[in-house]
Amino acid sequence: MRRAAALALLLLPTALQAAKLRLKPKPVPLRSGLKIDLIKIETYNIFETRVYPESKLLYRIVNAAHWTTREEVIRRELLFSQGDGYNPALLVETERNLRRLPFLRKADVAAKVNKRGRIDVTVRTYDAWTLELIANFKRAGGSNNWKAGLADHNLTGQGKNISAVYNNNGASVSRNLSWKDPQFLGRSHLENTLEATTGPDSKTFSFGLKRPFYASISPSALGFKASYASNNVATYSGQTLTGTVQKRAIEAGLNYGIALGISTQRNRRLTAGLLHQDTSYSPFRNFSPDRMPQKEHLNFLQLGGEWEQQDFIKLKRIQKFTRIEDFNLGFGIFPNVSWSPYIKALSGTESQALPKVSVRKGLSWANNLLLLRGDYTSTYSNGGNGNRVASVKTFYYNLRFPRQTLAFQTAYDHGWRLDPSISFPLGEMNGLRGYGLEQFHGDRRLLFNAEDRIFIMDELWRLFDIGGAAFYDMGYAFPAGTPARIFHLKHSVGLGLRLAPSRWSGNNPVRIDLARALNDNGSRSRWSLSILAGHAFGPDSE
Repeated sequence: MRRAAALALLLLPTALQAAKLRLKPKPVPLRSGLKIDLIKIETYNIFETRVYPESKLLYRIVNAAHWTTREEVIRRELLFSQGDGYNPALLVETERNLRRLPFLRKADVAAKVNKRGRIDVTVRTYDAWTLELIANFKRAGGSNNWKAGLADHNLTGQGKNISAVYNNNGASVSRNLSWKDPQFLGRSHLENTLEATTGPDSKTFSFGLKRPFYASISPSALGFKASYASNNVATYSGQTLTGTVQKRAIEAGLNYGIALGISTQRNRRLTAGLLHQDTSYSPFRNFSPDRMPQKEHLNFLQLGGEWEQQDFIKLKRIQKFTRIEDFNLGFGIFPNVSWSPYIKALSGTESQALPKVSVRKGLSWANNLLLLRGDYTSTYSNGGNGNRVASVKTFYYNLRFPRQTLAFQTAYDHGWRLDPSISFPLGEMNGLRGYGLEQFHGDRRLLFNAEDRIFIMDELWRLFDIGGAAFYDMGYAFPAGTPARIFHLKHSVGLGLRLAPSRWSGNNPVRIDLARALNDNGSRSRWSLSILAGHAFGPDSE
């Protein structure tokens, strides 16, 4: 009897636990359609100073000097609201949209079922340091090109962007002031832009206000833009500079777009707009008047479309170091045409049509990424067809090794019946390192780049990502009327250092490249040193 009582006492906790398990309700699984009960926003500063080693004095000072993004700024970016039915695709898209914001280095959107069988959503965002000191330097072809300025991508934590930049390209200087407010007047996705650029021989002023297709579920888009530009334009005959003219252009346009169907799987949209252009030319530096481009007064009706599948993947170490990057592999086609009829009542100078089409597609398999792009533009003017340009680009990345990325670009541009002021430049500024800034000009351009990108160290002192690169460039711009021959191609090789600020906006590396031209580059030295922001090529370097 005593043994039985002792055994019962031993088994009593187990029996009680089993009873609790039987009484405990089974958790409700996450499923579409459940009501969203709570949305919690958690915004974090640049460093987590409550946790070692980010609790050091330097990191606390940086946090104190930074305005943490305000909760309402994040809330306006959400694609769902309290009381909506749970749609996991919209949470994924919201997280992707938050990652695109220049003032965030990381974003997480997570959902769970609460005790009432409804959905609680937690949005966590981690700020980047957005006060940016702009400093670029490039020496090539015997000339120096440098840029300096200051920018803030999250002014007072409200997501507004302001920048002031001074640029010296060796031949002239310019000053740029820009402003961007993605939530103008506190309205979600209403974007306002202002920009002014001035130089000794150029001036550009622009204003824009738009509400774009900000997500797959956007029903419509509306925008207005206006600009004035005055600058000098070089004209070429083959590789020969024939002169310089001063060009003045005034442009104003209004557009509207509508989605043909709301879906998180594909975009189907139509756009329409009106665009007014006034362009005039005047002689500069004794330019011959008989070669002067004609004045243009055009009023365009613009029609466009978009059909794009949504098939995103997340990768690292493509264009950035430690940030997640989103790439859409879905097929997309984007046709557009601008038509300007000759109507005397509207003071039109000619009839003109500008068709354009772009095609995109991505492929991914076993640590490989391939991005394909194609574009075609043309100008039909008074019955003639000119300025036809076809372009093809491929980007290939191999990520077989964890701290190494093999990156390749192949690009070809082909022009037919181009105006004298239009040509394809190629040089240090366009991907052919080791040569002049834009040393070669032609109506056909071929470029191939190969880079072995090594990621040496992440988050050094919680401030920098460090890497290196070995590269090979090959290309040429073939002058009009000359056949394309393989011996025309120019080659260069080099080594580079990459420094990416890990907690700064964008995580784009500063690249320091030392290149050697393998062919005559028209300079006393075949060596070229450049210090620039971002990679030399890639889908976001265009």
